[in-house]
Amino acid sequence: MREQIAILVKLQAIDSDIQKIEKRLGKVDGEMASLDLELEDFESAIKEKMSICEEYQKKYRSLESDTNMNLPKIAKSKEKLTSVKTNKEYQALLKEIEDLKNANSKLEDQMLDILEQSDAAETKLSEKKQAFEAAIIRVAAEKASIAKAAEEDHSRLSELQADFQKVLEAVNPDILKAFKSVRSRIGNPAIAKVEDAVCAGCHMNIPPQMYNELQRMDELRLCPHCHRLIYWRG
Repeated sequence: MREQIAILVKLQAIDSDIQKIEKRLGKVDGEMASLDLELEDFESAIKEKMSICEEYQKKYRSLESDTNMNLPKIAKSKEKLTSVKTNKEYQALLKEIEDLKNANSKLEDQMLDILEQSDAAETKLSEKKQAFEAAIIRVAAEKASIAKAAEEDHSRLSELQADFQKVLEAVNPDILKAFKSVRSRIGNPAIAKVEDAVCAGCHMNIPPQMYNELQRMDELRLCPHCHRLIYWRG
């Protein structure tokens, strides 16, 4: 029985390592997808900032067009000044010129505001692009590291699975049946050591009589509290 218990403990240790590796491998796709999503978020943010910059440029061109359209009007009104015959017409032309100049002045002020906002937006866009370039390099390195670790895990998993089958063959069928039954109900650990009358699975005290019987190691017993298989660590 001592030998069978030792085999079960070894089997459980291998099984525990297998589960840890399978859990890590199960996260690989999610980790890769998360890194891809990070880059996609960068791309979306850059497109948004580019759209903002383009909108500022569009507004600036529109204001510039309006300003340029007023310039020939001002020039034409100035030409008319030399040919007007009445003071009323003269004053009307002066007012027209003044109104056009004021309109252009307001347009130019708006153009300056747009330029400032556009420059700020371009700066943010440039910063985001630089951050994106750095993220591409970092993500590539992280993906390579994840892929390398996954490759090593796959290799180690194959070794452990082979070891598991080899050890499994040495377990008594009845004992293996009991082990699998406990594991299916409770999970790992299915077998726990008892030291100083305390079960390592649930950290509860084992009754004195059971503890004495356990030390004989003549048969498998279940913890009365967590119902795991238990053995004396002696």
